[in-house]
Amino acid sequence: MRIGIDVGGTNTDAVLMEDSTVVGWCKQPTTRDVSGGIIAALEELLDKTGVLTDRITGVMVGTMHFTNALVERQRLMPVAAIRLALPATSGLPPMIDWPADLRAAMGEHVSLLAGGHEYDGRPNAAGWSDVFRVSD
Repeated sequence: MRIGIDVGGTNTDAVLMEDSTVVGWCKQPTTRDVSGGIIAALEELLDKTGVLTDRITGVMVGTMHFTNALVERQRLMPVAAIRLALPATSGLPPMIDWPADLRAAMGEHVSLLAGGHEYDGRPNAAGWSDVFRVSD
C-alpha cells in the first residue's frame, strides 16, 4: 500500500492506495509549519482505514511550498551538494547551470569526491569505502 500526500495552500490531502484501488482518503487544513498538516492527515488516514504502518510500502509528498520558495528565492536554507563521482564529473560541477542568484541563495556549497560506479557497475575510482574501512 502507498500513501500520497498533497500539501496545498489551504488543505493537505492524503490518500491510501492499494494498487489502483483507493482504500481511504482525508483532508486536513494546511498548517503554517507544513509538517503539522501532514502529520494530522497521516494520523486521520490511518485511523479511518485501520491500516497498520507496516503495510505501507511508500509515501509520496507533493507541495507547492518548495516550488514557491524556489521561484521567489525566499525561505530557502543553504544546502550542500556532495557528488561521489570523480574523476568522471569534474567537467560539470553541481549547480553549474543554475541561475547565479539561486546558487547564491542555496549557499554554493559543493564538494566533488572520488567514487561512484560506471554504467556497467565497475568502480569509477577509489571512493569512501577505501577511505573509511570498518573492521570486524
